[in-house]
Amino acid sequence: MAICLNFELITIRGDNAEYRFGKCLAELDGIFEINLPKLITGETSKETPMNEVVKLTNGNQSQAMANRVFGKIYKHYLEHQEYLTKGGYYA
Repeated sequence: MAICLNFELITIRGDNAEYRFGKCLAELDGIFEINLPKLITGETSKETPMNEVVKLTNGNQSQAMANRVFGKIYKHYLEHQEYLTKGGYYA
């Protein structure tokens, strides 16, 4: 079974970024918030549960889908030190 997700940055407030995401060809109705600088510097422990790192702010999508999108954003942030504005996850 293929997985196709799209996402886009909504806003950045300080170090917090808010994203909307959803299945390809559907409304991006899931929303989550992340703070990558805290995670990278260790202020947020690597032992922190993913649902506290990737905080869903509505119940329109699953935590697993948000975590997949987070992985793409995280890799981009490590390389470029900036939040990714939009993209997709395909597997």
